[in-house]
Amino acid sequence: MALTYESIANFTIGSHISRIKQRPDGERSDDKTWHFYATEQFQADDWQCTSQVGDKEQIVRTDQPVLFTQAGDVVISLIQGRAVMVSTTNAGRILGNNYLKVDVDPSLVDAAWFIWHFNESSEIQRQRLKATQGSTVVRRLAVNELRNFSVTLPLLARQQTMGKLYLTVREKRYYQQRLAALYEHQILSQLSEMI
Repeated sequence: MALTYESIANFTIGSHISRIKQRPDGERSDDKTWHFYATEQFQADDWQCTSQVGDKEQIVRTDQPVLFTQAGDVVISLIQGRAVMVSTTNAGRILGNNYLKVDVDPSLVDAAWFIWHFNESSEIQRQRLKATQGSTVVRRLAVNELRNFSVTLPLLARQQTMGKLYLTVREKRYYQQRLAALYEHQILSQLSEMI
């Protein structure tokens, strides 16, 4: 059954970072601080090897309504053009306007399958090429175009199998790459010690 993304999911753009009004430090006794969901968190949720996040993360204190990440959320980076599932580690962060939260209709679509479809399917790759805006250096997806992407839905049981397998393969590849990097580091250290 061919549908559009808009008919199977709701899309919410993240909070515009420059428009978030911050409270002064210590204004209230229950002052909560928030961090942004940034490239480092997105890459970690996409099972990409990244460097550790430093102490220089921007801290935000605000009372205004902002969009927060929750574990299991599907998030699309409009800059990187990829979808991920937010981990428990990165839950509770402010989602900026370079990101799009996707709430799939669970009666029609498996969230993990949606991630596979958006990231890997040839059906969507053709449509993404047409919808990409900007220069060849920075390509940003247009939300209105993305909503109109057409999608052919397999049965929900098949989606669940495909989605689970996709996320498992991504995780396995991450650990294999990490193991290879650690092994290489160990060999290089041993070679240095031989001198």
